Amino acid sequence: MPQLHIHPDIPALTAAVAQRWLRLAEQAIAQRGRFSVALSGGRTPRALYALLASPAWRERMPWAQTELYLGDERCVSADHADSNARMVRESLLDQLAQPPLFFPMVKHPEHPAQDAAHYAQLLRERLTEDEAYAPPCFDLVLLGMGADGHFASLFPGTLAVEDRETLVLPVWVDALNAWRISLGRRVIAAARARMVLVTGEDKRATLLEVMHNPLSSKPIARLQHQAELEWHIDQAASSHSPRQPD
Repeated sequence: MPQLHIHPDIPALTAAVAQRWLRLAEQAIAQRGRFSVALSGGRTPRALYALLASPAWRERMPWAQTELYLGDERCVSADHADSNARMVRESLLDQLAQPPLFFPMVKHPEHPAQDAAHYAQLLRERLTEDEAYAPPCFDLVLLGMGADGHFASLFPGTLAVEDRETLVLPVWVDALNAWRISLGRRVIAAARARMVLVTGEDKRATLLEVMHNPLSSKPIARLQHQAELEWHIDQAASSHSPRQPD
């Protein structure tokens, strides 16, 4: 069964996720000496990162032992308005006196396959466990869900949705006429924790399908069959009454 946490609004959701982030960070650092996170793009994650960088939270976070990565990225320059790396820098890193290590995905926007391969190698070098053939293992992967059920940059109808082996993929999205780079399902499923942040009424129908239709072919439904997900949902996206996490 998925872990389902319903919050009355986005501020309540981001506060709960920030608290969960801190708890996971403390556990990871106590056990392994560092905390590795794959970040999501989007409006709700931006609100979360701004909260983490706020005076009320930034001093509580063990930034010196934290490593930040990206779960997906548009193949654009680092200063482009659509860049997830730029959003992370502006909302979080630039607000901290001593920001954590951060590893952007895209260095050569015109060569997505090359950047994907380089990022996969980076993950192997920094996050692979001792077991032979084990995929890189994040402590936390943050995900969003689109109204079409996509997560990271694994969109319906793309070959990347079917791929269960590749660590980092270049993804051509016909609907957007654009290349993206994304973590593959194998890496996301291997993470120690996966949190999905869902806000907005436009997500409600897809969320109902994913939660109640075991035959759903939505990309996020496929991931849910593969790995346990921790859902954080605002009231607008939910058909249930608000309920705070335990």
